Amino acid sequence: MNHILALPLFLTLTGAVQAQPVFDAMRGQYGSATDPATSCAANPHQMDFMSSPPHVMLTWHKDKDDGVGKPRNFERYDLETFDDTTMTLREEGDFRPNTDHLGPYWILQMTETPRGYCWRRPDWPSVRCEDQQLRCENATS
Repeated sequence: MNHILALPLFLTLTGAVQAQPVFDAMRGQYGSATDPATSCAANPHQMDFMSSPPHVMLTWHKDKDDGVGKPRNFERYDLETFDDTTMTLREEGDFRPNTDHLGPYWILQMTETPRGYCWRRPDWPSVRCEDQQLRCENATS
């Protein structure tokens, strides 16, 4: 009986990622505004979404440095929450200790000028957003 009642709720939640305008607006190809190695011209990435379980996936055309000296071309993030312009993400498999009570969460913030997105942490002021990524069809680099 419980499984029967849970099925409609599960189907509603899994369809939520596909039904939200923020995901349609964000799906696409991006390149770094500041790093020539991952710019739209050199090595852009594709942002896609998976509904069950809810994930954000970034795929680069070629391997890139992951920040700790390991090459990779794919990142998957657990989608924790979202609204019309932001997504709160946690890199899949990142289980660092929650020493600051915020955890290893990142906020992907949509930007209009320039069109794309940037990254911020929950404990940063909302005006601090780093690693600007440009939507490639509008980028000049």
